[in-house]
Order: sequence, then C-alpha cells, then structure tokens
Amino acid sequence: MLISPELANTIVKRAMGIIHHNVNVIDHQGIIIASGENHRIGERHEVAYEVIKSRQRMTIETPQQAAKYQNVQPGINHPIIVDDRVVMVIGISGNPVAIGRYAELAILAAELLIKQSLDIREINWQYRIRDLLIKQYIELNDAEREKDILSQLEQQDISLEEALVPLLINIETGGNLQGKTIDNILNEMSKILQSQKVILLSHDEILLLVSNPNRSDLAVDKINAFLETQLSHYTIAVGVESNGPGAFRQSIFMLKEMLSHARSSYPDLRVVSGKRLAFCGLLSEAKSSHFTLYYHHHLNKMLAQNSGQTLLKTLAAYIDNNAEINATSQKLGIHRNTLSYRLHQIKEITSLDPFVFKELCQLTIALHYYQEDSRSERNNS
Repeated sequence: MLISPELANTIVKRAMGIIHHNVNVIDHQGIIIASGENHRIGERHEVAYEVIKSRQRMTIETPQQAAKYQNVQPGINHPIIVDDRVVMVIGISGNPVAIGRYAELAILAAELLIKQSLDIREINWQYRIRDLLIKQYIELNDAEREKDILSQLEQQDISLEEALVPLLINIETGGNLQGKTIDNILNEMSKILQSQKVILLSHDEILLLVSNPNRSDLAVDKINAFLETQLSHYTIAVGVESNGPGAFRQSIFMLKEMLSHARSSYPDLRVVSGKRLAFCGLLSEAKSSHFTLYYHHHLNKMLAQNSGQTLLKTLAAYIDNNAEINATSQKLGIHRNTLSYRLHQIKEITSLDPFVFKELCQLTIALHYYQEDSRSERNNS
C-alpha cells in the first residue's frame, strides 16, 4: 500500500489535533511526505529510515542524540505495518517523556485512518467488480455467461428479477473529472437512494437502480438538485420499470437511445423520460422509412400556400394545446372562429382533418419531421 499525500496530510492534521506537537508522516522510502512543519516535506528522515529497516520503534531522547542524524529532532518514531510491510513511519517531535502518553493516541489515530482507507479501497474494489458485471450483462449475448453473471450479482445483493426503475445519468465529463470527484458523486447518490445500487458504467455514465418504483420521481428530483451543485453538463434519463433480466436490458438500451436523442435535439434538458421523448425518439428512429415521404408530402402541400407559415404555426399551437379550441385561440391571440377557419383550411389542403384523432396524429408526425429538419438546418448553418 502506498500512502497518498491526501491521507498523509489527514493523519498529520488529526494527530496534531490530539497532541499539539509537530507530527511527520514518512513514506516507505524514508521521505517526509506530510508534516506540521512544511519546510521539512521532501526531506529524508534518517531515523525513520532505520525504523523501516528494523521494523521497530526508535525514540530520540535528546538534541545531542538527534544531532547524530540528518533532519532529525527529539521524539518518537513508530512504524505502521500493513500486510507485514512497513508502509509509513509516524514521527512525533518533542520530549519523549512529555509526549509519551499522548503519542499512543496519535499513533492509534494514524492506524485507524489507514485501516479506514484500506476498507474503503476494498469496498470500492468490490463495487467496481459489480459494476463490471452489470456492464457485461448489458452488452453480452451469451446465455451461459449471462446465468453466471446473474448469479454473481445476486451474491452482491443485486437481483434483476425484482422490480427496478433504472436511471441512467450522462455526466458529460469528457473524461476530465477526477476520480475523487466521481467517488463523491457516487457516495452522495447512494445516500439519496439509501442504497448501494449505484453503478459506474464508464467515466461518464452512472446507472442507478431504484428498488421502489413509487419513489423514483422523488429520487430523480433529489439527484437533479444535487448534480446542479456539482456539474454544469449532465442529463438524467428515467427508464421504465423492469421485472426481469431481459426487460432490464431492454430498458437500458432505451435509456441510451433516449440520452442520444436528448443530446442532439434537446441539449438543455436535464431530466428526460419516455413521456417526454419516446414519441419523437421513435419517429426519429423511423426516419429512414419510405413512409416519411407521405408525411412530408402533405405538409409541403400546406407550406406551398401563401398562408402556409400561418397555418403551420396554427397547427403547432393546436397540437401543443391538446387540440383544445379555447386554449389554442388564446395562445395565438385570435378568435375561436378564426382558428376553426384555419383548421378547416388545413383539412382542405392536406386532406387530413385536425378534428379527427387518427388524422391529427398524422399531422403531428408530419409536423415533427418538419421541425426536426428545420433544427438540423439551423445547426448546420
């Protein structure tokens, strides 16, 4: 185990808070990597180096004894051993008689912090294995291997047989986020969910498994509020409830398509769901079909008229207001009779009646393709 500068500085801060004497943390090569006396950082500590070799505590009683070594002061130097190896030495400066009773507390604090760090690393390692299993299950198409993965996941308290609502978060980091920042985000999401079912699929994709479908909306609101304080670019995609491994995989595929569509068509949306995007997403997937010619044909007939843009604006408002005459006329600032006249014009020109549900659906699809093409032209210009 290598002691990180962050952990070393934490040990110094905690230990000095206990004994109010200078504390040094010396790495396995005898170099001071953290100290209450900043000018000593980077120096070689000769007594600590002897401690590493002997694996025994060394006490320097007097200044005269300290003078025999370079960069050494009176005090206690104690080895911290992990897996039968000296990983660091904690040095406490001062008269050993005066600091002796407190030094043990400082050493204990250092040992506890290192143990905590090791426990966290072990937990994180277990979680990364679990994350890899989930990722493999989503991407694999091997029935035998899938059974093995599902069995291993159940050993880690994740059953894809139970009802789950997956949330897929694209944090759009470009790979630039520090690992510590990602860990902080994962930990906070675990607290929000009150669950460890927070999966890191890649450097910019986080999958959350909500076990209580009735609380998924509340979880989304809390996660969105948290991410607003951490990131400038992210999107949360809300999946549909799955109750089996196959349905779970399909739900993840849908979420990935949803995120892709949201990034291209609605880049400012923070939370996307099937209710918002499934319709237009499905139409975008069907854009390669020759049937789209039918929809373009009817809308182009309307746009060819002198009043085409006015009728287009009227149709869009009518659809946005759920085909309600009063709400649409108020939105457009026109009399309801004027609105009815325009809708009848649309029927005459396109042969599709806005007052008939199935034909209004066809006009809605035609309008969607027109608006999508217009957005593409603006983005490319």
